[in-house]
Amino acid sequence: MKRIYILIMLISVAAGIAAADFNWFSQGDSRWKTERLGQSKKATIGRSGCVLSCLSMLLSAEASNPHITPGELNAWLKKNGGYSGSKMRWQIPGEIDGSGQGLELVAQIARVNDWKFLSEELAKGNKVIVKVLSRRSHWVLVTKQVGPYNKASSYLINDPGMEKYRERTLAHFNGFKAARSYSGNWLDEESFSMDTEIQIVPVESDEFILYDMVNSPHPADVYVRIENKLQVPVTGYFILGLFDSYNNLIQSVDYEYGTVEPNDYFDLMYEMEDITPIQQQDCYVNILYSKYFSYMPSINETLALAKINGSLNQTNAIDTEDDSSADDLEEYLIELDSEGGEED
Repeated sequence: MKRIYILIMLISVAAGIAAADFNWFSQGDSRWKTERLGQSKKATIGRSGCVLSCLSMLLSAEASNPHITPGELNAWLKKNGGYSGSKMRWQIPGEIDGSGQGLELVAQIARVNDWKFLSEELAKGNKVIVKVLSRRSHWVLVTKQVGPYNKASSYLINDPGMEKYRERTLAHFNGFKAARSYSGNWLDEESFSMDTEIQIVPVESDEFILYDMVNSPHPADVYVRIENKLQVPVTGYFILGLFDSYNNLIQSVDYEYGTVEPNDYFDLMYEMEDITPIQQQDCYVNILYSKYFSYMPSINETLALAKINGSLNQTNAIDTEDDSSADDLEEYLIELDSEGGEED
């Protein structure tokens, strides 16, 4: 009798590491903070690279563009007329993938706390970089509105001035005094949906003895179907990550690289060498999307396809002999196997 583990994400009080819902970079990251900003002889990314870092967040989270760090974007802008001294020419970053495609500057204002403008731009699906009120010259990225349009606390921001990500709103800076709005196809929490729960299928129980004889862990296959909800193809790495009960990434278990067409499905199949962490319910797995591959990717540079808001996660086991949901899963797995055979 085969036991199939269905991973169910239960929501509890938020705990563990903080992770951004949208790509986030720190201008103070040691990888680029000492680099000269633009054509300046004095300014560095660490001291003055807030706009640059916000634009890197946008480009890396836009489906048509490659992953690009503040250091890499700074080098590209220097070669392509992106600066006037150390000042950003705001429209130039949108030319990385060609004019009229991907990231585009679509609107700008220089008015204090124009909440109507900010709310309307976000409602269109745009992201907005704003100059905050309580600092002389600091810019942050507004990613989402979560409350009344005329409240600073309603706007979630990605602040590049932090060394470690923390959730903030515009209320932290008492509002804004200028804004630049960008359109794009954003890789965020709404760009993918899971058509199935994450299904973990261990080897048959009568095979356990074969692994036990050689002191090997019990392996499992992992299946999930995802849907691309964007109007453009999405290409990248879909990484099966193992997380502890505090939502910390322990390791990348396996990955698939592929392209998901617009409004289409993609069946992901992984191999897990050891199911013990799942069986003990100390750990859980999640699917991470990334434009680049790493066995320990940054949580703030990847997208978790199943949103986890707390530390309580549960894995339920079902027996294939006496559960109708198991029969449905068996049919699904047979379908996957037949599709895989056609490709071979």
